[in-house]
Amino acid sequence: MAPARDEAWRKVLAGDKDGFRHLIEPYLPELMAAAARELRYRRTVGDLRPQDLSADELVGETLARGWRDRARKPQNLEVRPWLLGLLFKVLESIVRSERRARRLAGVSLEAPVEDETAAVEATDEEFWEWHQPDDITRWEDIIPAEDVQADDVSDDRTYQLTNEERQALVLSVEHRLSVVEISSVMNLSPDRAVRLIDAAQRQLGNA
Repeated sequence: MAPARDEAWRKVLAGDKDGFRHLIEPYLPELMAAAARELRYRRTVGDLRPQDLSADELVGETLARGWRDRARKPQNLEVRPWLLGLLFKVLESIVRSERRARRLAGVSLEAPVEDETAAVEATDEEFWEWHQPDDITRWEDIIPAEDVQADDVSDDRTYQLTNEERQALVLSVEHRLSVVEISSVMNLSPDRAVRLIDAAQRQLGNA
């Protein structure tokens, strides 16, 4: 972060809500577009129903989580990729909750749910973690995506990808994040992020 943004973020960490709003405001249009795109995808694959969540609600949940978790933002990660990463995490968390609710709806009220609840709580902290690359990592360039254009990310062909492959590709092609940023927001090593993007590009290139 630049010195001025560093100082602004320190104030945010100390509780400056107006400062937080000022920092996130430039990224709201991109967040809204990302939310609309990801909700279309989740509805198409059957993870969510149209009435489950709107783009406005998803962005609102993302910003609320960002405020609560502001102290967990990696020091070397800029606000924009951090917010995009949060949006994906919040959406995945909501999808998981919907799946659990649907499963439990078909289970007897007398059936024990303690084991599932404990498992969810045990993995929750890990889910919200962010990868902190080593100082010696030098993956500063954006992954080349010569065979994959932004329009391809919205194409039906992306449905053949795993969620991880698709997210890595979207962050690279649509949002132009670097490998370091992608690895951080997805809590992966840079090597793993590169492999996911390469695999997604190969599949779309062969489709």
